Amino acid sequence: MPPIRWTRLSTRDIIRDRWARLRADRVEIAPGKILDPFYVLEEHEWIHAVAFNRDHHVLLVRQYRYPGDAFTWELPGGMADPGEDLLTACQRELREETGATSTRWRHIASPFPNPARQTNRVHAYLAEDAAITAPPQLDASESIECAWHSIPATLALIRRGEFSQANHIALFYLTLDTLGRITHHPA
Repeated sequence: MPPIRWTRLSTRDIIRDRWARLRADRVEIAPGKILDPFYVLEEHEWIHAVAFNRDHHVLLVRQYRYPGDAFTWELPGGMADPGEDLLTACQRELREETGATSTRWRHIASPFPNPARQTNRVHAYLAEDAAITAPPQLDASESIECAWHSIPATLALIRRGEFSQANHIALFYLTLDTLGRITHHPA
């Protein structure tokens, strides 16, 4: 039997601020079957740069993540402002967090981080021939270090759990695939 599209019957805000909206929906998941509440998290679109320099090293940032109580290596990025062009937002975030710029950009992918609970997507852009051209311009709440890593070193960070955001790992591998850096084997 094919899946059935759910119908929202009503909604109420649990939290709504400039960062996110958490809503509790009353939904009909099948004829006569009601699920109440079903929680949905609305966030701004996320954008991340996979920035490679001329030596084919990727620029990563390391910062403390309070909810996970962990220091993690990640792709530079963040949230797009409402109505902001996504590529422009990605270029801004790369420049602010690392001081890096690039003149060669292309879109890689825009998967959902978690369509079971969240409405937003995470957008990845490849920045080729990136270079650090200015000092970072961090927000008051940011404490970030950045460094260039070879592809093997980045894969080692992933295996050791130091580069551990699942969305970022997926975006990194999608970028490697786009660049032809992953060998495909027949199924």
